Amino acid sequence: MFNRRMFVALVALFLFSAPAFAGSGGTKKDATIVVRNDQSSQIVVAVGERAIADVQALFAGEATPSQAQIVAAGGKVLNPGVSVSFKVVAGTYPLFAAASPSDNAQIDVTLGKGQTKNYAFTPSSTLVAY
Repeated sequence: MFNRRMFVALVALFLFSAPAFAGSGGTKKDATIVVRNDQSSQIVVAVGERAIADVQALFAGEATPSQAQIVAAGGKVLNPGVSVSFKVVAGTYPLFAAASPSDNAQIDVTLGKGQTKNYAFTPSSTLVAY
């Protein structure tokens, strides 16, 4: 029932299909935006128009939003000296960081495929590339 031809056919099938399984992850590499908090207090960071609009809407209310509300809106809360990474596809994205509603900065970041850009939110409330 199992002859030499079947054996050769199975081996050939295995050899030709193995590269397809090995490379199933593809060659795409996400771009990354890294933000570091250089202030002495917590800050809020958001990337993308929708996340920024939702985070800013939270700060427009009378109550101070909780960390859970900020995260649910698409933002991240950073303690002093901490960095956070945002994985994105290549393109241009608005980047927002704020220590308070009045101390904030927003810039546009353009990234290529697989590129990483690093920014620090400084004590003067500006985003600086490093």
